[in-house]
Amino acid sequence: MNQNETIAAFPEIEQTPDQLPVEQWGHFDIPNQEFVLTHPCPPRQWKNILWNRHFNTQPTQASSGINYRRDSDGRCILLNWTGDRYFYLQNKTTGECFNPGFYPACNETWTNFSSRYGLGYQVTNMECLGLSVELSHTIDPEHPIEYFNLRITGKVEDPSSWRLVFYSELDLKQNDGIFANSPHYVARISSNQKRMEMLNQSATSTDYNAALECSLPIEDHCFEREEFIGTYGNLSNPSALDGDWPKATHAIDNAIFAASVSLDELSAGTIEVAFSISNKTEQTKDINNRHDELSPNLIREKLSLQKNFYTEAYTNPSVKTPDATFDLFTNTWIKHQLTYCAYWNRGWGKGFRDNAQDAWAYSLLDPKHARFMIRESLPYQFSDGRTVRRWAPVVRHQYNDGGIWLVLATHAYLAETSDYAFLDEEEPFFESEETGDVYEHLKRSLDYLWDNRGQHGLCLMPFGDWNDRLTGVGKAGKGESVWTTMALAEGLRRLASIADKSGRANEVQTLNERREVILEILQKEAWNGEWYNRAFKDDGSPLGAPEDKEAFIFILPQAWSILCGLASASQRKQIVRAVQEHLEMEHGFRLFYSPITKYDSSIGHLSAVAPGRLENGGNYCHGSLFMIYALCEAGEVDYALDIYHRLLPVNPKNPPSKSRQEPFSLTNSYAAPEAGDYSGRSMFPWRTGAAGWAFRSALEGILGVIPTLDGLVVRGTLPSSWHHASLTRDFRGFTIRITWQKNGKPGRQLNGIPCENEPLSKSNLKPGINEYHISI
Repeated sequence: MNQNETIAAFPEIEQTPDQLPVEQWGHFDIPNQEFVLTHPCPPRQWKNILWNRHFNTQPTQASSGINYRRDSDGRCILLNWTGDRYFYLQNKTTGECFNPGFYPACNETWTNFSSRYGLGYQVTNMECLGLSVELSHTIDPEHPIEYFNLRITGKVEDPSSWRLVFYSELDLKQNDGIFANSPHYVARISSNQKRMEMLNQSATSTDYNAALECSLPIEDHCFEREEFIGTYGNLSNPSALDGDWPKATHAIDNAIFAASVSLDELSAGTIEVAFSISNKTEQTKDINNRHDELSPNLIREKLSLQKNFYTEAYTNPSVKTPDATFDLFTNTWIKHQLTYCAYWNRGWGKGFRDNAQDAWAYSLLDPKHARFMIRESLPYQFSDGRTVRRWAPVVRHQYNDGGIWLVLATHAYLAETSDYAFLDEEEPFFESEETGDVYEHLKRSLDYLWDNRGQHGLCLMPFGDWNDRLTGVGKAGKGESVWTTMALAEGLRRLASIADKSGRANEVQTLNERREVILEILQKEAWNGEWYNRAFKDDGSPLGAPEDKEAFIFILPQAWSILCGLASASQRKQIVRAVQEHLEMEHGFRLFYSPITKYDSSIGHLSAVAPGRLENGGNYCHGSLFMIYALCEAGEVDYALDIYHRLLPVNPKNPPSKSRQEPFSLTNSYAAPEAGDYSGRSMFPWRTGAAGWAFRSALEGILGVIPTLDGLVVRGTLPSSWHHASLTRDFRGFTIRITWQKNGKPGRQLNGIPCENEPLSKSNLKPGINEYHISI
């Protein structure tokens, strides 16, 4: 393009729809960032997750759900671990009863049900027995408190008296193997009848407590499960609602909160009742000493805080394409799931690999918190470069890949911020008096892998690698991981670029030379003529080779051979064909094919998993996303976008009615056909590294906008079905709005001036919004 030419004006992208339907179950309300469930009985109880830094609660459409607090040392205090927590409304005259979330009483006369899954809150509406009920649920932004507000409106003129009962099971056991089965519960209620407390006095800490508060006086209460439901009763028809309220008021074996509030002469008017459940971090002798006065208005304020916080937090990056589903998940739900993982890892504990991988992805959304995540990992690296498997609490099983993710996460943070001073900050090594700066931690991570290689020159695999269940491959200390070695090659490339940019030029040559050695070894030892092997066992035989009767091709080495720059152009084409032929399914890629049908000690725990499920030949979505990103690197963006859509929980070929998956959450895995009736079924939603890889794959792979140490690289390609797209994102203190348009006349403009295809950085960006137009 002539530098004096200008690109034709870009047309406005058409309006995004306000709703996206999910057949049979409801729709996404896009402006309000909600999923609206319109039937109370989805294929399984669909959970939302509400959290702050220390508290985690997981409500469902039935208002059930677990809740727990996690301390900074990883100790979890389980308030409710069964998930049994419900509201009951009972007509005092007729005895008829229903739950505002339908279950467990399952009154079939319900109408007008909806449950709005929001970001940090949930609101459920239902009409039954002449009442309209709105149940709002949220949490405190900082403290371990969750709130419930019920707005109850009578729909008939005849006045009637009702009883509102809140029931929640409690755990509060100190699960350390000594006190777990011998709780000594002590319960009390305040003099104004608005607060109930439960304490496990046999725990070694007073933190094992819970409190229930109500904005109205509690007329009747109960602390013991059997007394509430009856000896032979159940939660669908508890004996407390079928006769006299139980007399016993102390927990013996199974602690609960059950609180009954009287709602007299409720006809065409409206009444609101607020509840909260909390874990006190400071004990007070006076149960009547309260902080915030619980009220419906207080809960509305807390809910508004949650809504506003996430709306602001997820403003950028923001995409707009002709693909409404892609936009919906990229702009809202994948961000939200990634944020959960960034703060809560996989729900408990802190996996070193998980934390670093999430930091790698989260630097796109919140570089400051990603920086914190990297630093909190460093003290759990041994001085020789190894890392713990997990901390909070510490797990020492030796997985050798932890340090690689530390390098990738740090590179991603530096690419996003150019904060090279971060490399000079000091952190201790694990169980050592020695300390090292961040760069030293990174260097030792890769030095350890370089120094610990086996007979084929590949990285040793003492207790699995990324695949935790490959526990038998290196049990005797000789097994080697092809995948870890590929990841080492990529880590060496990225550390070399960090060294070059941070004034450590003396390191660059050695790192590059090591990378070339590793790539040569991989090409010689791991390429079998059709694809790359997965590993070599203790006896030197390959895993994932064409001659194997089972488990003869794995997704990870095929994806990472592309990601690390190993596979040649012809090998890439061969790999893509092999993956398509052997690993593709209607909901993504298998982790490997074919599933292992009987236990094999040379493979380990993976072979004990049912065929077609989880890592045993199922679609482990994290692995599928490695391949999606690799397909984009190989120029197969259309194929990548196709598989990306198949992974989403709204895939019409594997819809929620089949997968049982929440429509708004990526899942850990889908079962393969070998799982029989479980084929397509999802397992473990929310808590998966797939969220981070989905976010990066969308922005960097499919859209081709990649932060590098040199600046923001923007590819000039789009999927063939898209004629236009836009992305707004912040980068190193600047805001950039990128617009692509297919009009047959290639060229680029930055702020109205024709430009070359160069990385965007401080040298060519201006304060305010930068407009970057790409004509394809």
